[in-house]
Amino acid sequence: MSNIKLRNTYKSYTAIFVIGILVGCICRLLDYFPADTLWSFSSPQTLFGFWIITNTIIVMLSTSNICAGISSFLYMFGMTLSFYALQAILGMFIPMFSGGFRFGLFILFTVWSIACAIAAFILYYWNREHIFSSVLYSLPVGALFAETIAVFIYFLEHQTFLFQLLMDIIGAVVFTIIFFKKVNY
Repeated sequence: MSNIKLRNTYKSYTAIFVIGILVGCICRLLDYFPADTLWSFSSPQTLFGFWIITNTIIVMLSTSNICAGISSFLYMFGMTLSFYALQAILGMFIPMFSGGFRFGLFILFTVWSIACAIAAFILYYWNREHIFSSVLYSLPVGALFAETIAVFIYFLEHQTFLFQLLMDIIGAVVFTIIFFKKVNY
């Protein structure tokens, strides 16, 4: 992962936008899997863990706070655009996808994309040699552990969301290991 870097270039921003579009299409198609199964493949993009993991990876790969913010926005906006556009396009041909373009939700998640960009801009400062950087490291890890606990409780009661639970656990453990090595005491 250290060889892959997001830079403040048109090429890098285009690549992350295209990745966002592809991920949005995959998430839209996964959304049509049944939600009430053990694995619940339709759930990953509906909970915060997926967003935290992908945006944390973007921040880790970025070369500046501006790059982190712009890349996060482009990824999330590309994902949002393709998620809702794919439903509208497929809905013209396949009844299962009917419902048209959900403009209200598109605007809502575009605003969330801006919020993610601001968070990524701030989180990039974890690269500075300061005690405050340790607090920034703990934010995505703490949020993932909190969601892991909530999803685990839900999993015990309903026997669903196993995929989300495993993704959150793996993300939290991997980020804990990576960030623990970087903590400033």
